[in-house]
Amino acid sequence: MTSLLRPFTGFVPAAEYAHRIVGPARSMLTSEQKDASRNDQLSFRRSVGRGARAEHAEAMHWMDSCHELDALVPVESSVIIHRLQRGSFSATGLIADVSLTAYDTGLIKRHETTIAKNEHKMVKYMKTTRVFGNPVALAHHDHPGVAAVMASNIQSAADITFESIDGTQHCLWIVGGEAALELCARFGDVLYITDGHHRLAAASSLAAAEGRSDPHMPAGLFAESELQLWAFARAIKDNSVNPAKIIKALKKRFDLRESAYDVPRPPAPRQLGARIGGRSFLMTVPEDLIPTDSYDQLDVNLLQDLVLEPLFGLTNPRTDSRLKFIADTGDDAHDADSYDAWFLPYPTSVRDVMMVADTGRAMPPKSTYFLPKLPSGLVIRTIDNG
Repeated sequence: MTSLLRPFTGFVPAAEYAHRIVGPARSMLTSEQKDASRNDQLSFRRSVGRGARAEHAEAMHWMDSCHELDALVPVESSVIIHRLQRGSFSATGLIADVSLTAYDTGLIKRHETTIAKNEHKMVKYMKTTRVFGNPVALAHHDHPGVAAVMASNIQSAADITFESIDGTQHCLWIVGGEAALELCARFGDVLYITDGHHRLAAASSLAAAEGRSDPHMPAGLFAESELQLWAFARAIKDNSVNPAKIIKALKKRFDLRESAYDVPRPPAPRQLGARIGGRSFLMTVPEDLIPTDSYDQLDVNLLQDLVLEPLFGLTNPRTDSRLKFIADTGDDAHDADSYDAWFLPYPTSVRDVMMVADTGRAMPPKSTYFLPKLPSGLVIRTIDNG
């Protein structure tokens, strides 16, 4: 049977430099924080994490520069327990290397389809830089045994603590030896992707193309009770959209009520937020339009099946260039009036996401925005080292 996890060997940032190296998800940053990270030569994202534009020489130059400053701490065959806290949100998980063979055989389960151009871009990026520095995030069912082992290893002070540029507090405990092997061995069931569908798909494709045996990549794992879930808005750019006509069609189909908010968020399942023609609405799906299948009842699928496809002809959200996905991280994330139509579904629950993955189905791309979202540069190793 394929082993899901093995201990990680690579580097983590030294506490003194971590706030410069580590880059939180851009959707979590203000414009000033994005500029600061973009202009810092020690920033992993600036020098290495620039998508397909980064070259191998640039990635190696960045790593050499970090080594000269002692800005990277070597980690040898260890599991890293990671606690992060931002505002009222806190989560504790672990970081290890996850098996790409397990991903290929379905032990690491997907709940979303990928966007083809993004997957191809990620393959090119990995092939060019030869560096893993953007760990994927995975969920597992609550496991008392895992929780107990983790708790026993974080009684002492963390090995590395730092505050990232977005104000998140990070604590890292580096656990080696038998304790690391014991933690990895406790994962014998399945894992669920929460962030990194494109990265896992790309890493698997690249490993297969290069004929690498038993390939792995870094991943953070969190129990389901540690997670929060937000939604992605669907924003449509299409000059042919007639706002009055769309609003009229929505009124025929849904209980449509005007909202005073520029970013109308649905307060409950089976409700959708909409912004069209400078007007905001909350839409309630009537009972006679709700399918009997639990998968089809998911709010993101109701939006796709009842609104996006029949009213806008968006039959394939994976490839349609008219559609943009915007993480609902706050009001300032949205500029809904710059689009011809904007919709926001109610967030899917963690248990529903697991149900989708367990049944082998896939939600539309960008259906879920999970917290915690692991920052770039938190753990780093070369692709050829595993």
